[in-house]
Amino acid sequence: TSTAGIYSHTLSAVLEGSLRTTNARFLPDFVLGNLRARLMTGKHDADRYWMGPPPKAKEAEMTPWEDNSASIQDPLDFIYLDYKINNPLDAIVHGSSMDTYHQVFLFLFRLKRVEWMTNNSWRQSTALNHAILTETKAGGADAPVICEAAENSSFLLRRISSTRQTMLHFISNLQNYLMFEVLEGGWEGLVTSINKAQSLDDIIRAHDSYLNEIVDKTLLGNEGGDKSNGKSLENLLRKLLSIALKFGKFQDHIFTNSLAGLEKAAKIRRKVEERADRGDWGRKTLDEEEGRVFLYLANPKLFEFVELTAKEFDKTLSDLLKMMSKQIDEVDFNSGMDDDQEETGPGMKNQDALPFLLFRLDFSGYYARQARENRKKAKPKS
Repeated sequence: TSTAGIYSHTLSAVLEGSLRTTNARFLPDFVLGNLRARLMTGKHDADRYWMGPPPKAKEAEMTPWEDNSASIQDPLDFIYLDYKINNPLDAIVHGSSMDTYHQVFLFLFRLKRVEWMTNNSWRQSTALNHAILTETKAGGADAPVICEAAENSSFLLRRISSTRQTMLHFISNLQNYLMFEVLEGGWEGLVTSINKAQSLDDIIRAHDSYLNEIVDKTLLGNEGGDKSNGKSLENLLRKLLSIALKFGKFQDHIFTNSLAGLEKAAKIRRKVEERADRGDWGRKTLDEEEGRVFLYLANPKLFEFVELTAKEFDKTLSDLLKMMSKQIDEVDFNSGMDDDQEETGPGMKNQDALPFLLFRLDFSGYYARQARENRKKAKPKS
């Protein structure tokens, strides 16, 4: 399985090395000593198969891409951080609070992972474009069939780049919103409430309110929307991250295969040049490696997957923005109808958060204009 060979001491060593590279190394020893990394291995763990069915075996290099190969899981799909709560702190950070912390951490960890994969795919694509340019200059795309495949592969890489930029815009703005407007603001409110507390019950209520506010503003506890088709802000948000993660694995798959194929062709070309320098024949047989990567990247299945992924991501993001705008309008309408009524509904709790997030994700109004154009096209002509 994808967790085979991973042990608790291995995770502890990785966690310790990671902490040393961040400002968390300045935390007290009793804090770092209670922090540990664990694997979600329970059969009934709801988040265990977040990216689909159980793992599948990976095949040899230059394997063609298939949609279901994105469900291949790795250890990062199972990892979460745990913290041991000692007495008397467990009176405040009780069991249900720890469940909330785990929920928020898994969400933030996966968001950070998708961001890393997106940025890493940009570095891979840069290296791939450079390798393709080197191969083309060396004559690896001179044959008519290979030349046509090289042109198609350039179209594919540009489409991948535009789709990646769309996802990176969403991910980076969502992460900035969570870090600066949700977590930091919530922490300041918690510190203020604790300083004003007169009893232990006040501290417990302040901490519970702090966690509930984070869950509401991260949309993890939002059950609004159209329940008939399973759409809610939380489900749409999870779907967007799932699409981005699948696309990140897709890029890693084809970029890794392509770079390996180009490196193999480069080694063969260097040997040919060495033989030619010695006065021998450079090539004695037909070289099947040169041009293989161009044919690989020109596979219509790759174009089809990228187009479907881009359309699915854009539609899901448009649905998310539309639902957020609808909830904001409902909150404003309800507030205007009864200003004296206490705001306790699920839409009321995060009414100050949704406008900020909506503006971040569509600050130029691009998705709003797209939605209006789509509605005009959908209207039947009289």
